[in-house]
Amino acid sequence: MKKRKISTFYPILINLQRFPCLVVGGGQVAFRKIQSLLSYNVKITVLSPNICKPLKALIKKNKIKLIPKAYSKEYIKNFRIIFCATDNQKISEQVHSDCKIGNKLLNVADVPDLCDFILPAIVRRGDLTISVSSQGRAPFFAKEIKNKIDHIFPSYYEDIIDLAGKFRSTIMKSKKLNSPKIKEKAFTKFFMIDWKKVLKNEGKKKAKEYMRNIIKEL
Repeated sequence: MKKRKISTFYPILINLQRFPCLVVGGGQVAFRKIQSLLSYNVKITVLSPNICKPLKALIKKNKIKLIPKAYSKEYIKNFRIIFCATDNQKISEQVHSDCKIGNKLLNVADVPDLCDFILPAIVRRGDLTISVSSQGRAPFFAKEIKNKIDHIFPSYYEDIIDLAGKFRSTIMKSKKLNSPKIKEKAFTKFFMIDWKKVLKNEGKKKAKEYMRNIIKEL
């Protein structure tokens, strides 16, 4: 008997603002998926004859669009990325078949074998994004690791990553500081400062002053 080839998913960050998404299904699973997508400003259309109350609220607020119809392959033609969030196995398999023929990227909730991509557990602190995946094999375990990471990186890391981004941008734009050696020295000096302590005791304004002083001393 031929051994089934196990899929492995390549980790990637993608700008979904360029790719409106279709969500097949109108229940709580679809709602949770949509909540996550909306936090990244994704344009979403829901395809389902019945939807849960939280989704109705999103529609009233014009957060998402609705096609109040049962699934048919004609509805996927204008979308490149599809999320299937229904507990109907036959529909999930049909969506998978149609997406394969139409060269669409598909995520089927809790069924990695039908997925072209899967969604990791995420910890987000501003522009800092940390994702954890078990390649779809043990999402409950990935979630547990995510919860541990959540405690390791408290909310102030949002300010730290913002400072780091501004610091790097200044270094990269400066002709004076464009040599690899000076860049390495700059980043090393950045890590020498206890930004947590500075932010907690002196505030973000003072932290920016520390950052400017590093650049002046290079």
